[in-house]
Amino acid sequence: MKRNKYTGDFMIHDNPIRGRINAWFLAAMDGYMHWKYAALKRSIFEEAPQTLVEIGSGTGANLRYLPEGCELIAIEPNIHMHPILIKKAAKYGVKLDLRGLCGEQLDLPENSVDFVFCTLVLCTVDNPQQVIAEVRRVLKPGGRFVCIEHVKAPNSSSISRVQNAIRRPWRWFFEGCDLCRSTDHLLETANFESVQVDKFTLPTIFVPIRHQIISVCIN
Repeated sequence: MKRNKYTGDFMIHDNPIRGRINAWFLAAMDGYMHWKYAALKRSIFEEAPQTLVEIGSGTGANLRYLPEGCELIAIEPNIHMHPILIKKAAKYGVKLDLRGLCGEQLDLPENSVDFVFCTLVLCTVDNPQQVIAEVRRVLKPGGRFVCIEHVKAPNSSSISRVQNAIRRPWRWFFEGCDLCRSTDHLLETANFESVQVDKFTLPTIFVPIRHQIISVCIN
């Protein structure tokens, strides 16, 4: 994704091959991700409101945890994810408002929503600072932004060496996913009223993304 030099708008550059592969991959990994994240995600959505905004809904990995009958404004620029996302929303009784946008430019009014969330998405966007700024713009005062993200491993660790070694091909294949992004620091310096960041190590076969955070930010 890049800016249009004439309008300043963000443009989605869809790669039909990688886009389809990643849609298939996320759908195929749904059961595994549920096994790894179920308890954590249930705690996130335990007191979620009836209207939510998700940045990067993908193929709907989070839908099973949302309140039944809720409305989800789903921001997902990869159109190859959309058919799977629509089917899952129907399966889990979620009213889906699907928008093929980038997180850097949300078509929502200021101070309009109570709850925004994303999981494993801020690693992928081109401009995470602007995405976070957009989240702050659309959240009401006191509104919550909740996210789970993988982050850069400590410099002295073996995982850090792995991240650095495969950073470029990983980013190319997974449509921008940056293994070395310090998302925890970005959140802590984003001018939220309060930020809680809890670090944890996910026991997963995907070694480069074992270092993760869960964060709750209050606007």
